[in-house]
Amino acid sequence: MKLLFWNINRKALVDEIKWLCDCYDVDIFVLAENVLSDIQLLPILNKKTHRIFIVPPSRQSSKISFFTRFHKFEPVYDDSWGVIRKITHPFGIELLLVAVHLPSKLRMDEREQAAIATRIANEIDKQELKQGHTRTLVIGDFNMNPFETGMVSAEGFHAVMDKQIALKQSRTVQGMDRKYFYNPMWSRLGDDSIGSPGTYFHKSPTMIDPFWHTLDQVLLRPSLLASFKSDALVVIDQIADKSLVERGKPASQFSDHLPLMIKLDMSLLLGGH
Repeated sequence: MKLLFWNINRKALVDEIKWLCDCYDVDIFVLAENVLSDIQLLPILNKKTHRIFIVPPSRQSSKISFFTRFHKFEPVYDDSWGVIRKITHPFGIELLLVAVHLPSKLRMDEREQAAIATRIANEIDKQELKQGHTRTLVIGDFNMNPFETGMVSAEGFHAVMDKQIALKQSRTVQGMDRKYFYNPMWSRLGDDSIGSPGTYFHKSPTMIDPFWHTLDQVLLRPSLLASFKSDALVVIDQIADKSLVERGKPASQFSDHLPLMIKLDMSLLLGGH
C-alpha cells in the first residue's frame, strides 16, 4: 500500500500530481491546500491507467482532499485540523488513516499547536477503541518539527525516534497509559539523511533558525511496524526532469513543501489482523 501526501500550497500542479501517481503507483493520494476540483483532477489521474482513482465520501468540507484506489474508505471523524478514515485494504485488513494539516506558527504558538495535537491524539485513542485495533497511520503537514512539544509529548502524538521503544507499545505517565507512535521522519533530518534536509524551508531573522524544517511527517503505531522498512519512506525532490529544489530550498514554481511517500507491505500483516 502506497500513500503520498503533498501540501501543494494552492498551486494547480495537475501534471506533477499525475506524474507522482503514475511513477510511484500510488494507492492513496492526500492533498493539503488543494485548489483543484475533483472534476479537474480525476480525469487526469485516471487517464491511460487501469487502476482507477475515486474521491471517497466525506462528512463535511475539509482542508484535506483524498484520492484513492480503495473502495472501502469510510469517514469516521472530521474537524478543522485533522480527519480520520477507516480503510479496508483489499487483503481484508482494516486501518485507520489520519490526515492532518495543523495550524502554522504564523497563527498559533507552540503551546496552541500542542493543544491541538492533544485533541487529535485523544480522538485517535477513541477511534482505536471503537474500531478494536491500533493499525493507525498519521500523515500530513503537522507544522511542527519531530522534536517539538506536540509531537513528542505523552499528551500529544507521543511519537518517538526509536523503533525499539515504540515496540513497547506504551508507557505509564503520571498514572496514565500513553500509547506510542513511531516517527521515522527523525531519520530524514539534515544533510546525511536520504533526500533533502527537510520538507520545508523558511529563513527567519530570529536568533534561532534551523532553516530547513521537517513539517510533513508520517507516524505509525507499533502494530504497523512489521509492514514498514526505512527505505520505503521517501521525501520526493524530483518530478520527471524537474527538480523541486532550487538554490537550496523548494522551488517557487512548485509548492513550498516537498511531497512525502510511504509504502507498507500489507502482506506482512496477514494472519495478525
